[in-house]
Amino acid sequence: MAISARRWRWPSDTLAVRILAVGAAALVVLLVASIILHAGLMRQAIESGTTAIAAHRLAGAVETLAGAAPANRIALAQALSGPELEVTWNDAPMVPPGRWAPSDLTHAGRLGGVARELRAIPGELDTKHGTLRSALVSAQLADGTWVNARILAVSLLEADDTAFRVAIAAIACALLLGAAVASRVVASPLARLARAVRNLPLDGDGTLPPVGGPWEVREVAEALDTATKQTRELLRQRSLALGALSHDLMSPIARLKLRVHEMSRTDLQQRLLSDLAEMEGMVGDVLAYMRGGDGGGEPAVPVSLPALVQVVVDEFAEVGSTIEERRLDEATVLARPVTLKRAVRNLVENALKHGRDPWVEVRVSETEVEVRVGDRGPGLSPEDLARAFEPFFRGDRARAGGGGSGLGLPTGRTIAEAHGGVLELASTLGKGTEAVLRLPRIGPWSD
Repeated sequence: MAISARRWRWPSDTLAVRILAVGAAALVVLLVASIILHAGLMRQAIESGTTAIAAHRLAGAVETLAGAAPANRIALAQALSGPELEVTWNDAPMVPPGRWAPSDLTHAGRLGGVARELRAIPGELDTKHGTLRSALVSAQLADGTWVNARILAVSLLEADDTAFRVAIAAIACALLLGAAVASRVVASPLARLARAVRNLPLDGDGTLPPVGGPWEVREVAEALDTATKQTRELLRQRSLALGALSHDLMSPIARLKLRVHEMSRTDLQQRLLSDLAEMEGMVGDVLAYMRGGDGGGEPAVPVSLPALVQVVVDEFAEVGSTIEERRLDEATVLARPVTLKRAVRNLVENALKHGRDPWVEVRVSETEVEVRVGDRGPGLSPEDLARAFEPFFRGDRARAGGGGSGLGLPTGRTIAEAHGGVLELASTLGKGTEAVLRLPRIGPWSD
């Protein structure tokens, strides 16, 4: 398992949350529209009920005065008056001409049958207290006199919509829960597909497992599986061709070495041998890069990392290259020795070629072990550092020196990842470069 964490992401980046957000927004719009519509309908119902109550109250008073003798109408009007209704009888109307009562007031109150003319000024609805205030009605009787009534306050039962609001809230919660489940159901096949693609081996003939889900998701999975197989086959063919070419170059290089040794001119012989050694190193780098981190089938065994680093340092010392040995903590890793040695050797060789005063150290923590290789050279520019792990890339200084194949760092990273680790590079212009190879450690640990 690689020692690298997946980049944290905001929850809103997930498909499920975005689907839920769209559903929630639509639900909010629907609920707001429903509440506004409900409020309008409730207001209309209250006003209609208020009008009906007022009509019945007035109809009774008008019918009573119409059936009474004119001499008794004044006293009777006073008797019909109360805290919420003021009734008078006289020769003039209180409502000016042109003010007519609503048709529902006329029909509901049966006023059309007892009044020759009906005038009304509708009252204002007090929704806070559930009352109709200041309504004024003038009804002309058959003898030409007028019954005037002022509605001071008609009490109503205010609509209690608490139950409605509770029901709306419950429905909203249920719909949100349903939308969350639905979005999860829709997004889960894509999440399974992403995990399956992420877990596909870089080599081999692994295929995507069935991910289920909608037809579109299955189509994407099939397309990815087909593209993966085609890409693997293309890479396999190119790798075989490049590997075969690199391998075949080793034989003529070896023959050239033998012929160079037969030359009489020592200066030319040394230059040719140096060029052939560089060619041989490049071919070896290509072969190592093509093999990746599996080491050509080399088995993984427990390896003492300080001992392996010491062997690399000693090999460079045999050819006259001095490497400063700093802290070498004892640590054991599960690795392919020859392959891991190549990764460490590549790092040390880079420090020797492109820097000065190279050094190496091994540091151990509770879960991992670090091999640090650095130098005090000119360092890398930010542009070169960003491309340092690209295959066949060589910085300006390396190109000017004419050395290296540009595969040392890419090969080292591939080997590190094959061992469940990482390879990182840091550099400062004028101060040097430091490479850090991190691997998971095995065995007990003590600080």
